[in-house]
Amino acid sequence: MFKGLFQFISGLIRLIFFLLIFIVIFHTWVIKQAITLSLSHQLGADVSIQSVKMDWKNTGFEIQGLEIGNPYAFPRGTLADVPLVIVSVDIPSLTKGVLRLKTLGFDLRELQVMNAAQKGLNLLALKPMQKSDGGQSSSASREAVQAQIKKYTPELLVDELIFSIGDITYLDMSGPSLKQNKFRAGIRGATYYNIRGTDDITAIVVTEALKKIGLGYLQTQFKSYASSGAQKGGFLGKVVGALVGGSSE
Repeated sequence: MFKGLFQFISGLIRLIFFLLIFIVIFHTWVIKQAITLSLSHQLGADVSIQSVKMDWKNTGFEIQGLEIGNPYAFPRGTLADVPLVIVSVDIPSLTKGVLRLKTLGFDLRELQVMNAAQKGLNLLALKPMQKSDGGQSSSASREAVQAQIKKYTPELLVDELIFSIGDITYLDMSGPSLKQNKFRAGIRGATYYNIRGTDDITAIVVTEALKKIGLGYLQTQFKSYASSGAQKGGFLGKVVGALVGGSSE
């Protein structure tokens, strides 16, 4: 009897040992898959990740080589190139069914904004940016699936959000010919506090990017106007010259 009990305990210990090894080896793979599937569902776009690296000291991890594609209704292509995301997790919150991040930081190296005919901006076509239509366009089966996903997905809270945006490429495909402009966003260390969910994060980044596109587009028009000789010596020409000359970009 005791021999059988000893063998059972010994076998259980070996099983736990191998499970621990399995977890140590494959836990980053699990995190990678979970983030990829979750982001893809929440954004309504393809998402890929090169690798995930654990940061035991800060009870978090790093996401390397994150790419977000265009929303599914748009031509295939990269919307956002994010080489690095740093995540610090509040472990005790997980026991309460809440995913609380002490810090979420990312470097958005390049954002490719597309304005497509009859579709609008790809940024605004991301799922979090779509306004609810009262459920009229959603089927009952889709709503049921979304309800189940939401039920088993922990609530996301972010204490501190820090991000940077480098370049923004703007492609205007709404007219007869393709127009392209590139702006230097210059956003470094933008910080927000007490963020709730992916929807809020998306809205913040999209708002910051659109503000930069608007200012960059106006600056491009001012430079184009200033380079023409029609307004030389005029009051408006002096104003445009001052705006272009005083620009920091």
